[in-house]
Amino acid sequence: MVRSVLKIPNEITGLNVLTRASNIMASENFRGAELLEEGQKLVHSAEASVWDSQILVLASDEARASRIAGGLSNKPLQVEVTGHADWETRRLKLVGASAIILASAEADLELLSELLAMRRFRSVPILVFVDRSSREEVSQALKLGVSAFIVDGLEPERIPAILEVAEERHVLTSELRDELRKSQENLAARKTIERAKGLLMTKSGLSEQEVYDSMRRMAMTQGKTMREVAENILAIFALFP
Repeated sequence: MVRSVLKIPNEITGLNVLTRASNIMASENFRGAELLEEGQKLVHSAEASVWDSQILVLASDEARASRIAGGLSNKPLQVEVTGHADWETRRLKLVGASAIILASAEADLELLSELLAMRRFRSVPILVFVDRSSREEVSQALKLGVSAFIVDGLEPERIPAILEVAEERHVLTSELRDELRKSQENLAARKTIERAKGLLMTKSGLSEQEVYDSMRRMAMTQGKTMREVAENILAIFALFP
């Protein structure tokens, strides 16, 4: 049936290659999913209670750390004094957090960049408290993804309210970012599908609707999305132009 609809030269060979590739990919994906699930279970069972709830405090000195701890005395904290001579960023590889607070005299954009290089920290709100800062530093920090940037405002009684606002802002920003990502993915999928349709129409002489119906049947039969079918079709034609 596929031969009469698509009319692709050497089609049987191409479909065999595609079928084998799909089977291999499915097997590898399944094994990958198993390994990922096992790893997640190990991490969750050992560290979930800490990683899911604690606030990571990175203060340049003991005084700033103490002020933050005083303002958040009712919350679990992991306090790191970054100003100590023996402190290194790699310590954070063994730390998780539901939020991060940085406090120093001036914005430490290098430390902030290192934090965001760790994937798990990209999905939590980050608050920065500094004594002084330039407009450029504020702009850079916000572009990096900081949820709150407070200048000359490290007062213990204010920290809970600032944290709450930052968390709400982070949620809203994350939702907007997810919507943008989904829109971009949908646009990319439509472009891929249109490319595959155009190629099939050129090679087979079928109408756009006939090609679309054939692709939709393939998607339903194989349990794939239209984008995946389109990518497979493009792959076949790349191998057998």
